[in-house]
Order: sequence, then structure tokens, then C-alpha cells
Amino acid sequence: MAFANANGLKLCYEVFEAAEKSDPAPLILIRGLGTQMVQWPQAFIDYFTAAGLDVIVFDNRDVGESDKLDAAGVPDLMALMAGVEAGAGFPVPYGLADMAEDVIGLMDALAIEKAHIWGMSLGGMVAQHLAFSHATRIGKVICVMSTSGDASLPTPATGELTPPDNDDEGELIDYMTENLAQHASPAFPTPLETRRALATKIIQRCWHPQGVIRQMAAALADGSRTQRLKEIRLPFMVIHGDADTLIDISCGRHIADTVPGAVWRPVTGMGHDIGLGLEDEIGPDVLAFLGLT
Repeated sequence: MAFANANGLKLCYEVFEAAEKSDPAPLILIRGLGTQMVQWPQAFIDYFTAAGLDVIVFDNRDVGESDKLDAAGVPDLMALMAGVEAGAGFPVPYGLADMAEDVIGLMDALAIEKAHIWGMSLGGMVAQHLAFSHATRIGKVICVMSTSGDASLPTPATGELTPPDNDDEGELIDYMTENLAQHASPAFPTPLETRRALATKIIQRCWHPQGVIRQMAAALADGSRTQRLKEIRLPFMVIHGDADTLIDISCGRHIADTVPGAVWRPVTGMGHDIGLGLEDEIGPDVLAFLGLT
């Protein structure tokens, strides 16, 4: 892992290089709300490097080992949601557009002129911003398990698990182990021992719930992206699982119906995670979309 100065922040990142490149543009993977780059399954990354793509992963602002914006304070989410429902604006520490600028800043720091983007969940929202605001820097976009934010769509489910109100490492690991299973893919299950090992890595590397709240505020404040999605002219693929219990598959379908010419790829048995073996199910279609088969 390394660090880059991007958009005024220090971002933690890692590059996985392909032995033989089939495309000069790398694939940048953008994580979802509050999750860290170490949560990408290695087999998933290896699938794309084996196909000839350099793969770049990074910690979004406010999570993992990237810079935290604690000086900006913690937003009042209840007040923000009330403001959104009333159609009123509400100040937030930063927006999704700023997170998209982070990706461009990382590309600049790594001297990357153009990249393909894979964005999942909150990262899919950031990917949407990259597509309609930074099209000249983006090759193709894969938007996964995300939403357009349109008011007609189901809102993301609220979490059923409550994190412990202390910093006891054992309790936090127990919580995270359960949390990783809450919206998992029934067709691509992750064994308990694998989930617990990942939960341990997540907690020991960085447990920073304040950053998660700021990221959530950025998503809420962004509102509907429907009109902006209609302006996208980049090759755009939407992937969503029919077993997603966090963001309903209708949300992905709406993105695909809104972005001109978008490719729609529903996945049977996929939940709201990158489960083990998922790359074998969707990988061939992604590579075909990227023009690598």
C-alpha cells in the first residue's frame, strides 16, 4: 500500500499490475459506504489482472488509512433527512462531487490520463458523478448495487445491527462479523471464518464511524441524479443482484433505464456484497463490455 496526495487529501491506495496489459487504461475500484479497500476479495482483483487490466484500489476519504475530516464535525443525519424530505438544503462537510474529485486527484497523482471505473453502492454514486462531470478522463463505467437517488425509488434499508458503544476490540469484531453477513449474497456465500478474519482486519486497521456518517450525509445531500444521468454519453454498465436487501434491484434498473444506451446485467442470488466466486459469474460479461473478449 502507498499514499498519494489527491484533491488536498492523503489517500491510501494499492496498484495490482497485470503481467501483460490488454488495455492501457486501468480499472479503478471504488468502495461503498464506510468500507475499506482491504475488503475487495483478492480473487476478484486477480480475475481482472489476469485479463490484462491493472487494478487500482483505494480508501475513500474518511475511511481506512486515508485522511479523515474530523475537523468538519459530525452532521446531524436526522436534521438532514428532514431537510431532504422538505426539499430544503442542508450544509454537509463534503459532497459526492468532492469524492469524485478525489478519484481524479488520485489519477493525476499516478499520471493516469484515462481509467475505467467500477463503483459499488456509494462508490456507484461517485462513479455516476465521474461519468457526467469528468467524462474526458473516464473510459467505461460499471455501476454496481447502487441507486440514482430518485425520489420514486425505495430508500436503502436501515441497518438492523447496532454497533457497540465502546471500543472493545472483541465486541467490535463480533459486530463486524455479523454486519458483513447482514446483506450478503446467498448464491456467493462467504464462510464464517473468512468473514471473521476480514472483520478483524477491518477493525484493527481502522474503526471510524464518524467518517461513515459524513459519507452518508454526502449521499443524502446529493438528492436525485436522474436528470444528470440522462446527460451521460459514456459506455455504461449497471450490475445489481436480485437478492440485494440493502438497495433494491429496482434502483439499479432505474439507472440502466435512465443512462442512454446503458447495459443492464441483473444477477441471480447476488446481495449487497462482492461474494466469493462472483467474478466467475459476471466477469465474462464485464470483460466483454470493456472490449477485452
